[in-house]
Amino acid sequence: MLHKMHRHMLDEKGFTLIEVIVSLVLIGIMAAIAGMGLVRIVEGYVFAKQNAETTQKAQIAIARIAKELGAATGITTAVPASITYTRTGSGTIIISFANSDITVSANAGTATLINNVTAFTQSYFNAAGVQFYPVTATELANIRRIDFNLTVSGANNTPLSFNNNSVFIQESF
Repeated sequence: MLHKMHRHMLDEKGFTLIEVIVSLVLIGIMAAIAGMGLVRIVEGYVFAKQNAETTQKAQIAIARIAKELGAATGITTAVPASITYTRTGSGTIIISFANSDITVSANAGTATLINNVTAFTQSYFNAAGVQFYPVTATELANIRRIDFNLTVSGANNTPLSFNNNSVFIQESF
């Protein structure tokens, strides 16, 4: 009888409880590692997407500033964070940086070009490439180039800098 029972146990197929538990624990560990990897991938994607959006907004703001300043017919004030100028058909326009925003103000009102700006500076040069600082009232008519630098806060407060942007001002006739 003992021989039959032993033979019967040898013929049985299947898993023991310990084998099942060990398998489940190993699968759980592998799933946790894979999950952490997926979370890192998603975080990287979101970070890159937010920085790409911020970069695009900054490039649009830079293009708008360049277009506005390129159409200037007369500069009335010029300081590192603000410039006031006139444009034919539009009157007086002010581009300024305050409270982390760069704005354009005209007769129709004020529009924000970009927000989350951490730094915005402008440098003013004459036709010979000599920088004015500070710009006096007599030098305003001689401004021929404006360089501006812009730093914005990207994803996770990563600073994104856009430097050496130049606009050439035509001489008024």
